[in-house]
Amino acid sequence: RVQKRKHPAVVEYEEKWRAKEAKEKAEAEEAARAAEARERASSLMRPLTEEEQYRVRHILNGIGPPNEILAQVDADSVQRVSMQRLLPGQWLNDEVIHFFLTVLSKRDEAMCANDGTKKRSHFFKSYFMSKLLNEGHSNPSMAGKYEYRNVKRWSKKVPGKDIFNLDKICFPINQGGMHWVCAVAYMQDKRIHFYDSLGSDGMDYLEAIMQYVKDEHKDKKKAPLPNDDEWELVPCDPRTTPRQLNGFDCGVFTCMFIDFLSKDCPLDFLGQEHITQCRERIALSILNGTAIM
Repeated sequence: RVQKRKHPAVVEYEEKWRAKEAKEKAEAEEAARAAEARERASSLMRPLTEEEQYRVRHILNGIGPPNEILAQVDADSVQRVSMQRLLPGQWLNDEVIHFFLTVLSKRDEAMCANDGTKKRSHFFKSYFMSKLLNEGHSNPSMAGKYEYRNVKRWSKKVPGKDIFNLDKICFPINQGGMHWVCAVAYMQDKRIHFYDSLGSDGMDYLEAIMQYVKDEHKDKKKAPLPNDDEWELVPCDPRTTPRQLNGFDCGVFTCMFIDFLSKDCPLDFLGQEHITQCRERIALSILNGTAIM
């Protein structure tokens, strides 16, 4: 029996219809993912309860020895004098930011334990980038120059001891002791993004991280990074990255960028108007020893 061929116009119509259906399905799935991400972001920015507010404000405004340790997780701790930098108008120091990254790591560990399909992320301290780029080197000719050997052993402390099996790597960066920014390497997507609340593009840091990924693969896998041309370096987009409106909130923005991005949340819930709430969130997370889920 000979099957009757469809008229070319019918075939063309059916192909267009299938393409239209596929496009609509993809758009609906993307909209659902975006809505879910906004819901997660909204939960992160929830108001503190009265009890939480009391705890935070009691600690931030309390009186006691400046070097008194108010929180400790493993080898990381925060002294009272550092904790009080979370009061409005204060510039955050590395002790606060590094401890917050530790509690973000604890949250990531808990999330992955509850979801066996989720890969771990790692949160380097700002010392990583300082070492990688020889910042503050005693030899002026070496200062600012990339040097992989300074950090080649650092990956032994990442979950699984393999950066290529991670979901994300977060890099807080202290620019000259004056300004906090960050970069995030999305290892499975082969993308490295830079985020700065003042809007600089960060290409020097992106290129350094890309070179680190290449050198790490060559050192640990004994082979060049495959398909390295597929990796994308994404500079900060000042149109979509929340901006600070003063000279002292950069550390808070950096903490919140990493907080939100590590949970795949959009940054459009962040702004200068939220900054006091963000400072209290960071303080509560430090006191609890784990970030808000």
